[in-house]
This record gives sequence, C-alpha cells and structure tokens, in this order.
Amino acid sequence: MTIDLDTALKLFTVILSVGTAVYAFFVNRKKDTDERFTAGSKRMDDHDKDIASLKQSVRSMPGKDDIHALQLEAVKQTGALREMQAVMDGNAKIMSRLETIVSRHEDHLLDGGKK
Repeated sequence: MTIDLDTALKLFTVILSVGTAVYAFFVNRKKDTDERFTAGSKRMDDHDKDIASLKQSVRSMPGKDDIHALQLEAVKQTGALREMQAVMDGNAKIMSRLETIVSRHEDHLLDGGKK
C-alpha cells in the first residue's frame, strides 16, 4: 500500500483538525469546569455565611422557658388590671352617690329651704 503525497497531506490535515478540536474541547472544558467550581465554591461560602447568621439569630431568640415566663407575667398583669377595674367601678359608684348628695345639698341651699 503506497500513500502518495496528496493523500498524506489530506490525512495530515484531517488528523490536525481532529486533534485541534479535541484539544479545544478539553481546554474549554477545563475552563468551564473551573469557572463552575469557582462559582459553586462562592455560592457555598455564601450559604455558610447565611447559615452562620441564622444560627446567631436563633441563639439570640428567647427560649420556651422565657416565653412561658412572659405568659405567666401577662396573666398576673391581667389579674391586677381586673382588680383595679373592680376598685375603679366601686369608686365610680361612690362618686355617683356623692354627686347625688351634693346635688341635693345644692338644691336645698339654692331653694333656701322654701318647701
């Protein structure tokens, strides 16, 4: 089998173009892979920062015991407000009676006891 110069040149050109395509594929693939890994690494670092800030937020939040203590204090305050309301209602009734008495005295004094 003899290969002439024209066939050898054509074969060399085909092999060169295929080799160039393969080389370009691997070089660009490495660049794309490196860029994706860099972007993925940056995203993971951002996620780590977000998780750390969320953990810090959760640590600073009140726990169930704190919330329960607040509930108990709110119940105590409600009871105290009810007691104050009862006292104020009693004072309002007393004031109403005093106003009635004062009105009677004023009417008696203004009329001068004419009746």
